[in-house]
Amino acid sequence: MIRLLGVHKGVAALLATLVFGAALVVSALPRMVESSLDAAARSIIGAAPPGTASLTVQYSRGFDLRPMRTTADVAGADTAWRALLPTALRMAADPAPLFDFSASSPILINNQAHRYLTLKWVSGADRHVRYVEGGPPGPGSGTRFEVAVPAVAASEMSIRTGDTLRLGDLTAKVTGLFEPARPADRFWALEPELTYVIHHRVPLATEDDLIVTALTDGDRLAGAELPMIFRWLVTPAQGRVGAGNAADVLAATEEFDRRLGRQDLELTLSTGFDRILREYLDRLAVTRALITVFLSGLAVVCLGTTALAVLLFAGRVRGDLLLMRARGASLARAVLTCGGAVALVAVPAAAAGQLAAGFVPGAPTAFARLGPAALAVGTVAIACAAAAARRSTGRRSANALRRIVLEILVLVLAVASVQLLRTGGLGTGGPGTGGPGAGGPGAGDAFLASAPVLLALAAALALLRAGPALIHLAFRAAARRAAAVPFLGLAAARAVPGAALPVLTLLPAVALAAYGMVTAGGLEEAQRQAAWERTGAEIRVERAQGIAPETLEQIARAPGVRAVVPAAVGTTVAEVGFGGRPATVVAVDLDAYRRLVAGSPLHLPPPGTGALVSPDLSAMRSFDIGWPARTTVTPAGTVDAMPGVRAGDGALIVLRAAPEQVNTLLIAGDPGAVRPLLPSGAHMTTVAGALAEITGMPLTKALTTALRVAAAALAAYALAAVAIALTGGAARRAEDLGLLRALGLTRRQAGLVTVLEAAPLLVLTAVAGLAAGLAMPALLRPGIDLSAYAGGRYGALTATALLPVLPCAVAGALAAGVAAVALVGAYLGGSRGHAG
Repeated sequence: MIRLLGVHKGVAALLATLVFGAALVVSALPRMVESSLDAAARSIIGAAPPGTASLTVQYSRGFDLRPMRTTADVAGADTAWRALLPTALRMAADPAPLFDFSASSPILINNQAHRYLTLKWVSGADRHVRYVEGGPPGPGSGTRFEVAVPAVAASEMSIRTGDTLRLGDLTAKVTGLFEPARPADRFWALEPELTYVIHHRVPLATEDDLIVTALTDGDRLAGAELPMIFRWLVTPAQGRVGAGNAADVLAATEEFDRRLGRQDLELTLSTGFDRILREYLDRLAVTRALITVFLSGLAVVCLGTTALAVLLFAGRVRGDLLLMRARGASLARAVLTCGGAVALVAVPAAAAGQLAAGFVPGAPTAFARLGPAALAVGTVAIACAAAAARRSTGRRSANALRRIVLEILVLVLAVASVQLLRTGGLGTGGPGTGGPGAGGPGAGDAFLASAPVLLALAAALALLRAGPALIHLAFRAAARRAAAVPFLGLAAARAVPGAALPVLTLLPAVALAAYGMVTAGGLEEAQRQAAWERTGAEIRVERAQGIAPETLEQIARAPGVRAVVPAAVGTTVAEVGFGGRPATVVAVDLDAYRRLVAGSPLHLPPPGTGALVSPDLSAMRSFDIGWPARTTVTPAGTVDAMPGVRAGDGALIVLRAAPEQVNTLLIAGDPGAVRPLLPSGAHMTTVAGALAEITGMPLTKALTTALRVAAAALAAYALAAVAIALTGGAARRAEDLGLLRALGLTRRQAGLVTVLEAAPLLVLTAVAGLAAGLAMPALLRPGIDLSAYAGGRYGALTATALLPVLPCAVAGALAAGVAAVALVGAYLGGSRGHAG
């Protein structure tokens, strides 16, 4: 075996390189993605508001004072609820306790309209506050409470230390004013009402209600005859939830809710943690399934290219094996010799590739662990089959029948997978799908993820059926001409042996590489679109207190600023129906705005006159609004959305006129020129910043990086497959050209004959692969929606984003490059073969 490898060391080195590269990519890519998925979990949980990400156990007590009469009772309940946490949730939760209780509703202060106070106690509050005046509240007595008030609230509501506030039948003496000791602590994100005055306006009211939350003694408050709300907070630790345990933590959260429902008290679990995990797991499933799409395609292409290299090796050692047989060796011995020689190359190369992949951060998945081993085993099996086939007498009719059955099976599977993918979607987490802990999609998603690969294989099989007919038509046309070179070249093309494997390797490689490039490019286009829609202009400046005319003038005249459009964006109540309809109002000169964003991907309402309203208000002939001024709105058209404006569940009203009072500036120019001129309280956003936020998400970065790596690997293996296919026929081609040399064939003609032999099937394969790759985004879009990775809502990817111009051109250049490199190699090889 070693002697065989020494004689054919060039082919052995090629085989080792192919197996090493395939094992490296197949093992490293899943690890890289898993690392990004864990980072995404940490980022999503860390970016979520702590109050939303926490699990809040809540109990509302009426005037029945039997339960929870002291802070010790509340602390004991916290221990009891934490004992109910399932293991996965307990491991992910922060062990530090946090619980609080407060009066169920604010109490009017001194009978003053619109001034309210809420009594509250929070565990550990004394460690997080700093008293700027006075001291902490004491226990009080009777109907008298002692309270400490946030300093910012005391200033806004004119409360001073020593004041006694009448709260109905109760009184509250202010003992001190406090502020956060460390404002960045997570504590203040969970107890934000202790840092500001709550402004609340009921519908159709003309003035806000001001509500201040004050700290008081816990035992005194718990024993008071007041309706109370008790809360126990379980906060997830940011680094304890990842791709591997997210599904288990979600299931544990749901189980915790069920366990709380079986307690004696009427407890409720309030949290957004389950929603955060579901959204993450949905996107995680799609990411993993998409990676499986390209990994499966890469595995097919790598195995096909490796098979070509193995067949090339088997062809080179055919004489040695025949000599062994002539000296009495059995067929099994010959097969063992060929397979063993390939194993000596493939197994160490696969192990080295997997070892090199270990330097890539991330947990190894099942695919990463088993892929290299499967690749090595497949390579050895192909070698053994190739050696055994040299001595077998196949039955052509039976082989043809098996081929037809196999082709029909591939076609049926391709159609079924595409249909199921379009109707069910990829990574939906349905039955059969694998959880995150499985390291990849389950049986359901694995079949759907194979749809692109099956499509590419079906296209390759169709080409193998239709290609010979097309080549025959070209041959008949050449036969009518007097020139000998086209006739000889196309005659050789008709008789090219072993074309199936190169086509089945090259076409999926080109198709999936084109699909990856177009998908990554489409994501970039959609991300740019989403960034513009979030911002509404190249630069957006907002200030709730309004922007003075002189500031507007300074910004408009600043060097680097090309144009400025003032606008006003705010909320009001559209006076329609009973109680009115909450609405967001945008007042802007739409014509000037349209000129400002010309050339951007934004789509603004068409030119016209009159106000635009959302469809829910379009049936009204007119209605009144109170902001930005008392105005009667007469709808002249409808509008669904405006860039940079979030109307939420309310209505949207667009006034086509520059506002008198400006609180928003839409700017085209250099952010560096605008930033120094901004007044205090102004907030500036840019398209570049929004785009960086969208593209910086770990899941998005993982997906786009994986798409590009897979596309590059597929392109490389496509070139390798072409080179091996041409090399494999070099000996036969040299014999044919040697016979033609005696008839006067020139060196240039020999090269052209070789090109015409290789060109028809090669060009057809490249074109068919490119067409299949460009068709996949539109064909598979209903089942593979990537809008979430582009910062948009489901279905937000437009048709133009599916086939972006530049990535399509790059994919076309890839197909053309593969064909060109192959044809140039064929020409040079044919010329040298003739010369030799």
